[in-house]
Amino acid sequence: MADAAVGFVAGKLGNLLAQEAINLYGVRGEMEWLQRELGRMQCFLKDADAKKNKGDDERVKHWVTEMRDLAFDAEDAIDTFMYYKLRRKHPGSMGFMKRFVFIFHELVSRHKVHVDVEGIKTKLQELSRSREVYGISNIGETIGTTSQCRSQGVIPILPQLSDDIDMVGFDAEKKRIVQELVDINNTNRSVISIVGMGGLGKTTLAKSVYNDHQVRRNFDIFAWVIISHQYTIFEILKGILSEKLETSSEDTVQTLSVKVCEKLKKGKYLVVLDDVWKAGVWNELLKVFPDANNGSRVIITTRFENVINIADPTTKLHRLRYLNEKESRELFLCKVFPGQDIETCCPTYLVDYTQQLVQRCGGLPLALVVLGGLVSTKRQTQDAWHKVLESMKGQFVEDGKWCLEILALSYNDLPYYLKSCFLYFGCFKEDMNIPAKTLIRLWLAEGFLPNKNGTTTEEIGFDCLEELEQRCLIQVTEQEYDEKYCRIHDLLRDMCISEAKESRFLELYKNDTEDCTTMANAARRMIIFNEIETQNYSNSKLRGLFYCDGYSERLHIKALKGHLARYKLLRVLILNTLDMSEFPSQIKSLIHLKYLELYAGNMKEVPSWIGDLRNLQTFIVKGILLEIPDSLWTIGNLRHVELSMSPHVDPPNMGNHVSKNLQTLKWVNAGSWIGNTLPKLTNLCELSIGGVSNDHADALSSSLQKLGRLASLSIQGRAIPSDNIITAFSNQHCLKKLLLDGSLNRKQLPHNDVFPQQLVELHLKFSKLEQDPMATLEKLPCLKYLELCGAYRSKQMICSAAGFPQLLSLDILCFSELEEWKIEEKAMSCLKSLKMLGCERLKMIPEGLKNVPLHQLKLLGMAEEFARRMKENTGEDWYKIQHVPNISLKY
Repeated sequence: MADAAVGFVAGKLGNLLAQEAINLYGVRGEMEWLQRELGRMQCFLKDADAKKNKGDDERVKHWVTEMRDLAFDAEDAIDTFMYYKLRRKHPGSMGFMKRFVFIFHELVSRHKVHVDVEGIKTKLQELSRSREVYGISNIGETIGTTSQCRSQGVIPILPQLSDDIDMVGFDAEKKRIVQELVDINNTNRSVISIVGMGGLGKTTLAKSVYNDHQVRRNFDIFAWVIISHQYTIFEILKGILSEKLETSSEDTVQTLSVKVCEKLKKGKYLVVLDDVWKAGVWNELLKVFPDANNGSRVIITTRFENVINIADPTTKLHRLRYLNEKESRELFLCKVFPGQDIETCCPTYLVDYTQQLVQRCGGLPLALVVLGGLVSTKRQTQDAWHKVLESMKGQFVEDGKWCLEILALSYNDLPYYLKSCFLYFGCFKEDMNIPAKTLIRLWLAEGFLPNKNGTTTEEIGFDCLEELEQRCLIQVTEQEYDEKYCRIHDLLRDMCISEAKESRFLELYKNDTEDCTTMANAARRMIIFNEIETQNYSNSKLRGLFYCDGYSERLHIKALKGHLARYKLLRVLILNTLDMSEFPSQIKSLIHLKYLELYAGNMKEVPSWIGDLRNLQTFIVKGILLEIPDSLWTIGNLRHVELSMSPHVDPPNMGNHVSKNLQTLKWVNAGSWIGNTLPKLTNLCELSIGGVSNDHADALSSSLQKLGRLASLSIQGRAIPSDNIITAFSNQHCLKKLLLDGSLNRKQLPHNDVFPQQLVELHLKFSKLEQDPMATLEKLPCLKYLELCGAYRSKQMICSAAGFPQLLSLDILCFSELEEWKIEEKAMSCLKSLKMLGCERLKMIPEGLKNVPLHQLKLLGMAEEFARRMKENTGEDWYKIQHVPNISLKY
């Protein structure tokens, strides 16, 4: 009886406290007011931003900064309130005392939220009074050089950013460097040095030399490695061993050094060490560059001459100069009017403005490119160009610092939402190729992307990326059908990080940074690149925590343990370089989390409480997991799930509550869910399934026909029911990419009429076809990328006349039975890249290859007799490939 009485009283007390916590101080009403006020602040900041950035009024600049910080405080208060509200919905099972403590903390927390809101009200009143007292005029009266809206149709075709087009004024320098590289009288290994300040075009010139037709013909082995300010010898050595098969997870600096040295001994090599900052790099690498008296070369690009003096004091330096007025005008105009005749593209009424704008750049190529990108977004009117010129007055500084001012001008001109998108590039490692998909998912998680009726957030994200590219603030480095990578110039990254720190957007954390404690306490995002033993920062208001790509080994989680739970407002958490033995339990409390990426390491499973993260949009696990909980699939906001392929993971048990928002589902194993759940995932755009067999044929065929938005499909299994899959897509128009990895249930591909006509990219691996697949594939009208690996097991292959009308890239791998390949007239008329590997029985290269406009040819693992016939100038088949500028041949 006593226990029952205590329980009754405890229950009543708990209920009273809970009700009191809900109603105390009218917190809900305060939150509604604060949300309305935050909306007003954000709209006001968008207008205020333009005038603050003009820099003509320090009062305005300081006032806007205070308003921004107050908006941050308001956002924090709202998110904190939502945190406790969501946590109350999922308190879990707990006893009386724990429940009592939970409710007591709830009461205290709500009181703290109330105090925070009252403080925000007071600060807002003070800011309003100070605006009047100090005579700060209406912010919206002057809008500076804010860009035009894309919908007005004023943005021209995106400028081409290829190195050949960007390189202006260095033709003579390039010719001299090429001559030094191919000089047959100098057989010693020697170093070619390109020196100049940031933005002068060192990398652009080096790439033009590296890809030169004459250079490609004179060397056997090529490697390009970006060194940058922070480097490790381990990463440099891995970069030289560019082929994935040349490295393994067990490699050390010592083993890689041996592998690099052995690789370079096999022929005449050209290695580019791009953007070297420290003189010690060459001393550390010298032993891995053998000197076989065969004319091998190393190119170094750097800003510092002392680096070169240590590398090779005898080498003549190639010091890059500033562009002259004519060259500057040419580079500027090719960005403003891409694809047009430089002599006639500029209207006469804008010639004077062109001259003045060009003069402001001081002959620095990067400044000209970025300013040209900015001007290309403006109307072609005197008034629009005059505003750009006016915004640059007083910004010319000697010693190259004007470049930073021009870069800042281009940043300041961005629309308000696009500034946050640009600053996010500071979250990634220097010189990193950043996947566009990753960027857009992060922008979405952070709430940066504006809403547009009739447009998906992903489409809006790609529009933002294209605008940054069009303004020359970023560069697209690689692009295929569904993969796009971009990077940012190191000077632009420096400016990006500087601006991001000033605006509390992010902070780069290092143990040896003296002011990291104070700065980190204010930053909204923390980026960690190196191993740390302890965390000195304690900002509980973090929105993003990044343990980004390490340089040699995976980082350890010890510094994170005990701290993660304090960051209860996190929206983005990236732990993909942490070595974890178990899923961090503290993630359970991060209710606001929208983007979670981690490395499985020794983890065996994801805990069932992952389903409590109701706001999660993106879940990425790198490495092998053995178990995925059913609760993951119940998260209603889930959009993207990416796992690593493993045959040991059980098929998911998705049930009937899988998110209808799911767009990406990568590498889950086949099971009953294919027939039960897959047909309901009508928003899927990308799907990868492993462990498929003929048992799944009917369910897979039926389900795939209902996925009208599916653009990319990958299927792996020992036996793939290709008839069912191909028939399912024969009448669909969205599927652009298809990968089938496993034995097909037929000896030949189906007729061309049945095959998906809209395919752009196709991969067939280990298909074991016995009849020539080219008869079907060459008739696909949109096909641009084709990889065939172990797909065909017969002696002859024919590419018919006019076949493969749009094909750009062809990889033929492990055709162990192939002896003869014919290419008929006008076949593959657009092919740029051909790679053949492991076709050891192929007797000779096709005659018809001499008519194919190849830019790159790679032949690896071929027979010795085959290689002899291909030998430059003397080989019997040399005439078939002598037009190809880039040839790599290994037998």
